[in-house]
Amino acid sequence: MDDVIARGGEALAVLAKRFPQLYVAPAEGAQTAHRLAAGRGIAPAGADLGHFVTSPEDELREVDTPAGPVEVVFMHNRSDFETFLQIVGHRAEPVPIARTVGAITYRGIADWGKVAAAHAAYVAAGGDDWPNEFARLARQPGAFRAEIVVISEGPYSNVPANQTPYDEERWLCISREIRLHHECAHVVCRRTMPDDVLPVWDEVTADVVGLLCAIGRYDAALAARFLGVAPDGYAGGRLAEYLSDEQAQRIDEVAAEVFAACAKIEQACGQTQASEPFTFLLDLKRAPLLAY
Repeated sequence: MDDVIARGGEALAVLAKRFPQLYVAPAEGAQTAHRLAAGRGIAPAGADLGHFVTSPEDELREVDTPAGPVEVVFMHNRSDFETFLQIVGHRAEPVPIARTVGAITYRGIADWGKVAAAHAAYVAAGGDDWPNEFARLARQPGAFRAEIVVISEGPYSNVPANQTPYDEERWLCISREIRLHHECAHVVCRRTMPDDVLPVWDEVTADVVGLLCAIGRYDAALAARFLGVAPDGYAGGRLAEYLSDEQAQRIDEVAAEVFAACAKIEQACGQTQASEPFTFLLDLKRAPLLAY
């Protein structure tokens, strides 16, 4: 069961208490303030979140998966999504964010909320040497670190509603759920099978989870459109982003194989798989239909 932690502007407010770099507006010269916030947990003077527009549709959610909970923040406004990425991924430098980027997962971010909670528990237990205790705890693998998925609004894989069975409003809602669970699928695979990486197959299987969670079934025709694959070759889509130079030289052959794999997945996907998408994901990962 997914849990909604916060909605609207409160979603960012909750996150900023843990990641104070969110208080730093992207700008030339903002990197010192960012370094203090991200690396030492020191929020800038007069900290606020005025550089974010926010929306009532913004949402911070915890998604339950077989590999543990995954924290996901949805930003309805594209400008907020880009601002978030500039701050967290680019140290508050106002760099352009490509329109093709619709979701990203950040791993190993310093979580100052966890630090505050540990400090409070230590003091409550009678501790009186927090600097040494913090240094001891910080040496533990993954200590005080967080993983968070950030997703934006927009049609999934840049496929317009008129190329799907849905109207525009419904397609945006479905796209959000596909994108969210697609990214969660990658997190699950990374946590459970960190050395098992097949870029194209990983994208195919993550789309399986996205579709099962969003519409309750796997639509091979829609999945093929996402990747731009057809029975006779490449039709323009995400597939090209995941190919090596050698594979790109024979993209039509690869695309036909991917299309065939999507059809096989649809045949294998019954009611049980639809009700347990992450279990089905791991089954697919263990017996890949593609070798790349």
